[in-house]
Amino acid sequence: MKTLALFGKSKVKTAPAKKAAAPKPKPKVEDGIFGTSGGIGFTKENELFVGRVAMLGFAASLLGEAITGKGILAQLNLETGIPIYEAEPLLLFFILFTLLGAIGALGDRGRFVDEEVTGLDKAVIQPGKGFRGALGLSEGGPLFGFTKSNELFVGRMAQLGVAFSIIGEIITGKGALAQLNIETGVPINEIEPLVIFNVLFFFIAAINPGNGRFIIGEEEE
Repeated sequence: MKTLALFGKSKVKTAPAKKAAAPKPKPKVEDGIFGTSGGIGFTKENELFVGRVAMLGFAASLLGEAITGKGILAQLNLETGIPIYEAEPLLLFFILFTLLGAIGALGDRGRFVDEEVTGLDKAVIQPGKGFRGALGLSEGGPLFGFTKSNELFVGRMAQLGVAFSIIGEIITGKGALAQLNIETGVPINEIEPLVIFNVLFFFIAAINPGNGRFIIGEEEE
């Protein structure tokens, strides 16, 4: 600290105050779609597992119907083409469970926190990088660039698809594809491209984990 004489008065020259470091931005938090609370205590991690199973089941049922011409219930030798109230009680319970899971009514405690990913503004293939790098995606990350919140949404859509296709088959006796007037009972190489796309999409989405992590409560991010 230095003292200077100026016009007979002394002033104290102090060092400039240091600027406080800007706080590090917190990762983006996604609560997902159809978020509710309560239920039977499911966490989002539980929901994500159920959603992945639904994706695999929906993909398998579509592929099975396309090849055999039978809906998911007919493939399991269950009676169809009957009023909904005459369906097997266990089947009705499964439909109810699936619908409640799809809207988050079983409970959705916790949050998925996104991890930082490369933006599309940096979509340049760097030395040693591949095509994913050109799209701004992590080289070792999820195939579609999904977050776990995206996965949760797709899983819930798969649950709705399973539930409504089963309800439709119980009443009409037709599988999901037949209800949409899509040709079934054909060789795999003659299946509609859109059906093949949906089967592959749900299958790959089910087995490829999304970006981000799962937290419960007020854990430090």
